[in-house]
Amino acid sequence: MKWNSAWSRGCIIAVAGIMVLLLAGQATAAPPIVKTVPWVATNPLVPHDTYLDKTIILKGTTDVSGANIQYTWDFGDGSPVSTGTVTNPYVVQATHAYTAPAVVGTVFTARLTIQNTTTGETGSKEYYVAVRERTLPVEVNIAIDDGLWYLHKTQRRTASGGIDYGDWLSGDSYTTLVYYGLTAANTNAFEANGHLETGSVDNPYTETVARALKSCFSFLTTIAIGNQTNPLGTFSPDSNGNGYGVFVNQSYPYYQGGMFMDAIVASGTPNAVTSTGPAPSGANPGILGRTYKNIVQDMADAYSYAQYDSTGGGGWRYSTNEFPDNSACQWAAIGLIAAQRGWGVVVPSIVKNWNLNWIGYSQAASGAFGYTQAGYYPWGPYALTPSGMVQLAMDGVGRGDARWDKAETFMRDNFGNGGGAYSAVRDYYYGLFSFVKALLLHDSNGDGIAEPIHLLQSATPGVAPVDWYSAQVATGDPLDGVARTLVGDQNPSGFWYGHNYEGNQYRFETAWALIMLNKTIFESGAPVAVAEAVPNPGVVGQMITLKGSSSFHQDPALIIDSWEWDLDNDGTFDVSGPIVTTVFGAIDDYPVTLRVTDDGSPERSATTTITVRITTPPIAPTADAGGPYSFCPLAMPWFLDGTQTVNPDEGDHQAGYPGDTIQEYAWDLDGDGQYDDAFGPQPDVTAYFSAKPAGAYLIQLRVTDTTSTSFPGSGYPDLTDTDSAEVYVREGSDQACSCVTDLVARGRVNQVQLAWTHIGASKYAIYRGTINGGPYLKIGETNSTYSTYIDPPPIPYGTYYYVVRPVAINGIEVCQSNQAVVTLRPR
Repeated sequence: MKWNSAWSRGCIIAVAGIMVLLLAGQATAAPPIVKTVPWVATNPLVPHDTYLDKTIILKGTTDVSGANIQYTWDFGDGSPVSTGTVTNPYVVQATHAYTAPAVVGTVFTARLTIQNTTTGETGSKEYYVAVRERTLPVEVNIAIDDGLWYLHKTQRRTASGGIDYGDWLSGDSYTTLVYYGLTAANTNAFEANGHLETGSVDNPYTETVARALKSCFSFLTTIAIGNQTNPLGTFSPDSNGNGYGVFVNQSYPYYQGGMFMDAIVASGTPNAVTSTGPAPSGANPGILGRTYKNIVQDMADAYSYAQYDSTGGGGWRYSTNEFPDNSACQWAAIGLIAAQRGWGVVVPSIVKNWNLNWIGYSQAASGAFGYTQAGYYPWGPYALTPSGMVQLAMDGVGRGDARWDKAETFMRDNFGNGGGAYSAVRDYYYGLFSFVKALLLHDSNGDGIAEPIHLLQSATPGVAPVDWYSAQVATGDPLDGVARTLVGDQNPSGFWYGHNYEGNQYRFETAWALIMLNKTIFESGAPVAVAEAVPNPGVVGQMITLKGSSSFHQDPALIIDSWEWDLDNDGTFDVSGPIVTTVFGAIDDYPVTLRVTDDGSPERSATTTITVRITTPPIAPTADAGGPYSFCPLAMPWFLDGTQTVNPDEGDHQAGYPGDTIQEYAWDLDGDGQYDDAFGPQPDVTAYFSAKPAGAYLIQLRVTDTTSTSFPGSGYPDLTDTDSAEVYVREGSDQACSCVTDLVARGRVNQVQLAWTHIGASKYAIYRGTINGGPYLKIGETNSTYSTYIDPPPIPYGTYYYVVRPVAINGIEVCQSNQAVVTLRPR
């Protein structure tokens, strides 16, 4: 499968406003607006994950509801549709399981249709689902998908003064006080998974996040602050000099403030301006009309001002300058790390240095941290010790320092514990959340750049390191890590509940789980590594092409700019580049790991591992649908290209029978699951897509070989494989259609020289054809900034047609140049 967002940014299909006119004896109405939830906010063509027989939730919304509004979910697999009346326009869902004869690799195009039965008007929207192998990463994706939907469904939506708000302030039987911080935590869960208030209007979560952020700012207030003195000295906590700090306008403000800081920083928009919250008054700057970054700076200032400054000082508690506890302290650290590392907010160094005093006061010789003093664990040590660790991360203390090493050893030695929140961190999400943050934000040298910890380790002899996130008993590990634990704990309705020491913390669990599963903290999304191998499976000695071009970033402001491959599973990355090749010399299954890194500051990385299987014939072909395709009006005709498809056992056969080969290339262009819209490795699809409006489309290729006649003794039928690709139909004015326009070709003796004006691409792919208008076959690449290419001899006499396509840093071809033609003749 190939999913790429590099060229889909900005491809938002606007819904035009339609005026409703009431005429005598006639009524017309606007068709319903239908939206479906995208799995990847930056690219709605990336399908939602499932696996065979898994019941999933298909998620959509509309703008109308009532007895005359009918919804229909068509699942795209020929099964009966689900239909009903829309009672809540924010929640139009259906459940479904994709079962055999569907196979791994199939992408289904489900569709939500909304009909106004009074007027007959309808609207519809696609919803893509891919059947994957059942692996932990796939289960994590499904858990996040359903968890975010649960939060979306349960948001309380209100309006006041022409402003739309959203919160989660309704209580339950366990909750005596509904904390404002719940709204901040839930907001952060969406943002950390790439759903932002600045996202596409076609994404239902964009509105959800926008409403929630408006509520978050309305929950804040200001407090006048002055100088602070502790044994290390006197300093001004008022880093921006306005005389005020900002804190949460509810009890336990210093517990809640860190969640708000994370949520605001995760918006990714420091210069955005608040439209809600208390208005300024005199010297009081208020909340309304200020930039998000200024608000976060004042929240950091409030924490600096509130730090306890006497014996045992350096931490935080319920109110300003109150003796600390390590429950409140973790939220101060979590917020201050986000503020400083995310947006460069000023946190005076004396605050972090004085916090180390509290670290020393509250840490026992075992490495565990206590509540209000070393050795005091009223709720067990498994929320308190992670609190100390995340404070150390804030202070720039990590591995190699005894304070960190003792705490990490304590957590590793007890990480496999069971028995509930008091005795087990994996049963205590309040502590588990802080633990995950501490390991991801670990900073051993105080430079503010995270050095994430992958393997939790211990100084205790005989205790082996463990992958704290991905470990699974089912695959031979001694315990289940965070991912398997959270996936196993999730309620079928999508939420998490009941994994804390006290009931007031239960309602936070869904947000914390969603953030932990995506291994994000306060960033507006994370890099996602996507790897594929062509062919896979393959045969001994065959060239295997490894592609990481479809890796993407959930944050639209960042891109992937580094691809590294570990080819021999030794933990060392051997080669780099979005597309690399390798061979394997023996029959076996070979794990190959891809690590991608973004262009953030600091950079963030993500990894994924695929298994390349080397085996013996008969072997199914590996389909490659090409793309993503950018179809521009000035570069017609338009062709698809499945020529990179590989049949690993091409020509092999059972004695006395014909060689195996690919007998059919069949394309599904309309998402109906039928491969009957185009045929051949390079079909001309100009007529089909030129009739479509500008927008994004998902297509599929199915290839079929001749196994049944080439290997009749195997008992196998003809083998098939499918692959998907993205198609972007552009307007002529689309910036993505700005391409090379001056390609020229000059004939020499049995060779051709191409020349064009360099437009800043990292390299150019060169294509040649023998038919005017294409199709073309790729003959080479060049990274020459002089923008020349020699198609070397010997080239037979005849007429040839050339195009060049700029190639982005991720290996994706962007657009197509003008066609240049040359005729070679004998001299």
